Amino acid sequence: MKLLRAPIKRVEKVAKDIYRLSFTSPYIAKRSSPGHFLHVRIAHTILRRPFSINKVEGNDVFILFKVRGRGTHILSEYEKGDSLDILGPLGNSFTIEKNIFPILVAGGIGIAPLLYLAQRLSRDGGRKNKGWLFLGVKRKDEVILRSEFVKLGFRVFIATQDGSVGFRGVVTELLEKELKYFQFSTLPKIYACGPKDMVYNLREILKEYPSVEGEVSWEQFMGCGLGICLGCVVATKKGYKKLCTDGPVFSIRDVF
Repeated sequence: MKLLRAPIKRVEKVAKDIYRLSFTSPYIAKRSSPGHFLHVRIAHTILRRPFSINKVEGNDVFILFKVRGRGTHILSEYEKGDSLDILGPLGNSFTIEKNIFPILVAGGIGIAPLLYLAQRLSRDGGRKNKGWLFLGVKRKDEVILRSEFVKLGFRVFIATQDGSVGFRGVVTELLEKELKYFQFSTLPKIYACGPKDMVYNLREILKEYPSVEGEVSWEQFMGCGLGICLGCVVATKKGYKKLCTDGPVFSIRDVF
């Protein structure tokens, strides 16, 4: 972990209200792992905002975010050459295992940390199909980053609530449908990030598959990012945990 300033390389709009920002930082690029987050100070705001690392290319680090308020609106207006005030990398990371079939499940902007995870998982050269990605969104124009997962060797399944593309319904319904009919030669493992309802549905699905493990990057408000303020406490089967230091990655079976 380090407090640093990094030059912004690019800010691009990838969909309505969704932006991707890249900056150059050899320190973060070399020390980060999928699941880690960055605590960013945005101009004219008080509290830092946490952002998952979306991907890393060389010394360039990317974050993906949705404009939801004043802070993220200001961040979307940053330009190339501006300086970004960053604390990180922070938190724990996904457990990357060999000899498993990875199934990534994203709800909306929860796709952010899963691309970096897919980058790491794709290094396993033993399979043409590196894994599956299930992405759930409200409508067609919210489908993002699909081609990047395909290039990494992942098969992509889309669920939209309005049925404008792919399966009509929520993403966990689509996942449950595919799991029921697919015969795995390798034990699957689920990696997820998205709304709490999605995670709770995943936990129920896993009850039908006791040998399948799952991890989730938990989404919740965060204050200091250092475990001091106790503003991001999460209830788990192992007691209360601090999202910023004990997480943000937890076992899907453990979170309430």
